[in-house]
Amino acid sequence: MFNEINNMKNKILPLFLIFAILILGSGLKKLIVRADNATTGVTVGNTEPAFNNDYESHEDPASDATTPTDVGDAVTFKGTATDANGDQWKLLICATAGTTGVTCTGTVICNTAVAVNSNTEASCTYTALVGDAQSKDWYGYACDSVGCSGESHKVDSSGPPFKVNRSPAFTVYEDDGPKGPVTTITWTTTASDPDDDTAQDTVSLYVCKAADFAGSVCGGGGTWCSDTGKASNPTCGITTPRPDGDYTAYGYVIDSHGFASVDTAQGTNSSPTVSNSSPSITESSILFTNGNGSTPLALTVEQDQTTGFKVTFTVTDENSCLKKGGGNEIASAFINVRMSQKAQTACDATEEYDANDCYPDAYATWNPSCSQTGSCGGDTDTDIEWTCTFPLQYHADPTVTGTPKAAYKWISAVQATDDNSANTGLVDGNTNAPAMDKFMSYDLNTASISYGTVAPNNDSSQQTTIVEATGNVGLDENLSGGIAAGKGMCVTDYPTCSGSYINTEQQKYNLTTGLGWGGAGATALAFSPAESELNCDKTTVTGTPATKNTYWYLRVPLGQAVGSYTGQNTIGGKVDNETFGS
Repeated sequence: MFNEINNMKNKILPLFLIFAILILGSGLKKLIVRADNATTGVTVGNTEPAFNNDYESHEDPASDATTPTDVGDAVTFKGTATDANGDQWKLLICATAGTTGVTCTGTVICNTAVAVNSNTEASCTYTALVGDAQSKDWYGYACDSVGCSGESHKVDSSGPPFKVNRSPAFTVYEDDGPKGPVTTITWTTTASDPDDDTAQDTVSLYVCKAADFAGSVCGGGGTWCSDTGKASNPTCGITTPRPDGDYTAYGYVIDSHGFASVDTAQGTNSSPTVSNSSPSITESSILFTNGNGSTPLALTVEQDQTTGFKVTFTVTDENSCLKKGGGNEIASAFINVRMSQKAQTACDATEEYDANDCYPDAYATWNPSCSQTGSCGGDTDTDIEWTCTFPLQYHADPTVTGTPKAAYKWISAVQATDDNSANTGLVDGNTNAPAMDKFMSYDLNTASISYGTVAPNNDSSQQTTIVEATGNVGLDENLSGGIAAGKGMCVTDYPTCSGSYINTEQQKYNLTTGLGWGGAGATALAFSPAESELNCDKTTVTGTPATKNTYWYLRVPLGQAVGSYTGQNTIGGKVDNETFGS
């Protein structure tokens, strides 16, 4: 500067002389003008960028006590600054106040990765860490390549500090099963939240039927139960469903900001179990009939089985009539049938089979069929009807009034088993036990009585008829003969019998062999039926009918005309009312 002043002084005198010459020397013929150049220079200093009003550093969105930043999530810092030099700039966020050069004196929280133009928004992000304090102070600076502005940030909720939300602790999740159907099963937890900045965070438990929890709700699988807003250890319970088996129950814990736990118990399945209950049979529901609902029991097929007898009964199972996942809860049933004079335990083994009074399921050649015949109303329905159908042999003992065993009934002992092999045990159907009716059936195994050739005033040889008992009673017989009153056998004009005939009474019968036509006990045959106390026993062995003989004789009267005589004797079975052959 000093040199510039001296230079200017040196240039003043020549200028004055020029003007003097112009004034005094007007007689000069030519004016000469001279000029020199002055060099200028300046150094422009650096000015750090400054945040614009209303665009100073801030969080976006605000991270505060109401909406803290979850561990693992990022908090974003933004700001707009203008650089007087037009330089590009970066946003610097420090953990403590103060910068050195273009970095934080202390810990750097985040820094804009790439510088932006002046008067343009810059940003940087920070991911919240497990070890971060709940409330984290920060200081924002606008920096160019040379230095940083003074610290600046908004003073509303978008400014420091930012809040860190840590996930709740969740280490134990369990249920108190197994439990029976329609009881209470409870899920308990060990869960809490470490955050207490401003207010203590709470924890909430959600038990989902599937692993589909999102946000704060179970998904389409549905919710078993929930317990929300608890200081610690939330718990909840349900009334168990009926079907037995293992279920799925996934436990989830979130805090009061909706932040889910990341601990070991989160999303685990406690696999609650509904235990199996043994089924039972309602005794009064056991109904033993002919198959059409009628009683007394009636045998109808001689010397063979009568089919179609039925026993219906109701099985009750607290696990419902449906098993978990579908299908019948009751898997099978069987039946023993007996006369009540026998104890239940005396008719449940193969060797105890007796077609007269005991039909155990264990006997291989007796084949009852049992099946579910009722309709199940869903997994809340506990009752289901079953039906067993079976045959009985023709000589099963009668028990109706007037029979030797009228004091007894026919009993069905039924047992049902569920899909877990639990059974009802044998249950006697005493309430609706029916009687067995009489079944009078017989066969005559002699097609004819042939007396051969007999001379007048002589007796025939003994002839025999055999009656077989083919029902369930002993037999007497009704005997009669002849074509008309007094006319027992006729010659060739039979059946008009207009010619010679032999009187009906010339035939006699006896129940004792070898006594002859005139022997003790011999009874003359009559045209009208008369009862003979045959006393044929009741059949007791299948395929081996009981039998009884009747012995016949004919005395041809003196003077009887020669000829071939033909007649007809009628032998009819009759229930032996005295003993039934028992």
